[in-house]
Amino acid sequence: MTGPDGVEATSNERIIQRGDLLMIDWGVGYLNFYTDMKRHAYVLQEGETHLPDSIQKAFDNGRAVRDILKQNIKAGRTAGETYELLNRLIGEAGFTVMETFNQPTDDPDLIDVIIGCHSVGNLGHGIGPSIAWFNPERMSYMIQPTNLFSIELFAYTAIPEWGGKKLRIPLEDDAIVTERGVEWLYPVNQEVLLIR
Repeated sequence: MTGPDGVEATSNERIIQRGDLLMIDWGVGYLNFYTDMKRHAYVLQEGETHLPDSIQKAFDNGRAVRDILKQNIKAGRTAGETYELLNRLIGEAGFTVMETFNQPTDDPDLIDVIIGCHSVGNLGHGIGPSIAWFNPERMSYMIQPTNLFSIELFAYTAIPEWGGKKLRIPLEDDAIVTERGVEWLYPVNQEVLLIR
């Protein structure tokens, strides 16, 4: 569960309330292959029929960054070269690239983003190339056709109802790199599910 004070509950006894935004980071293992993905749900307040506009905008900001990642991860470059390219393109699209995870700016006009695309395979995090700050050695690996990636990002958008505090939207879905570019392994997360 997340809110104005960031991640507020992780697998504890807190009771889910109306107005909570829930996020799950999970994966499935089958025949020694593992996935890594995230999903979101919002518990509607009394009288609400749809996601609040500010939360929808935050989610849409994450989707816009995901589109940049999907369109620009290609075989034939190192993960580090790709990381630099993606961060440049994210900046050119009007987002602010973060240098440190989970430390967004206090400026409500800035949408802060950090990417962490990593390989998947025999574990939720595989041993291949990693377009992520947390795997510096794997940034030197060449991206090849058939590399499996978790396309992962975190986008932080100010929520007016929270006094301008930022909502962290994490998006993560699995894909394969082919000669045509990134292809999703399954339908990706396009919306926040609503709980009535």
